Amino acid sequence: MFGYVIPDKMNMFMKDYYNYKAYYCGLCKRIGIDCGQLMRISTNYDMVFFDMFCHAVMEVSPKYHDEPCILSPKKKTVVKGDELTDKVVDINTLLMYYKLLDDKLDSKKADIAKSLARSLVVSGKYKKAKKNFPELDNLFASEYERLRDMEKQGTFSIDMLADPFANMLSQSVKSVLGDKCSSDIENMFYYLGKWVYIIDAVDDVEKDFKNKEFNPFFVGYNYQNQDKFFEDKGKELEFLLMSSYNAIKNAYKNIELKFNEGAITNILWYGILMRTQDVLGRKGNCKKIRI
Repeated sequence: MFGYVIPDKMNMFMKDYYNYKAYYCGLCKRIGIDCGQLMRISTNYDMVFFDMFCHAVMEVSPKYHDEPCILSPKKKTVVKGDELTDKVVDINTLLMYYKLLDDKLDSKKADIAKSLARSLVVSGKYKKAKKNFPELDNLFASEYERLRDMEKQGTFSIDMLADPFANMLSQSVKSVLGDKCSSDIENMFYYLGKWVYIIDAVDDVEKDFKNKEFNPFFVGYNYQNQDKFFEDKGKELEFLLMSSYNAIKNAYKNIELKFNEGAITNILWYGILMRTQDVLGRKGNCKKIRI
């Protein structure tokens, strides 16, 4: 459920693209410092956007410097992490922990790689994140439990099934921003979470069918293959995704930013639309975590 909130690089100014890359590398570096080098694999587009947005709202200007990368000796420009970045890292850890736990509970067959990732890499760092955000940790646990209950009951409503993750995302940004979090920001992240849940489900239909795992679009529908699914459900899928996209844009119109505005606007106006069109058009592998 991660890696969908990306920029549209072809419609991005170079200054915004390099700023985005600097935030990406900066977050990756900070995860390594706070959580260990192995946890850097959890760096994803969605949390980079979260980090950029929170810094913009809190009016913390980026501090750039050049550092070598673990994957390359060549130095890269990164945004230096700070206390605000540390909060984003904790939320990333909580999200990864509960995602892996949910996968373990829901999977019909053991996934050794995910089990090891949770046991050896994420679990140890989870304790620190839980200590820093106890209320958010309780919320994540209860929302995932609520989602599993709805799945077991065969809940048909996509809106109801998307609500737990949407609520998790909106409360996460509220926990980081505090009094700076307006109702428009909460609404924007709520619908962003809803969009992520829906697009993840659409993107995973064939994989979920083969693995005999839950997918909200299987409820009350006799899934046969991906082609038939998109033929039958195409208009409904487009309506669901575009409704969330429009709600995100409408909320964002009321939010004023002094920093990172170019990259954030590109992501919300163009990147999400591009991702929606890619998934509906079944173009390539839409899940990516590296830029």
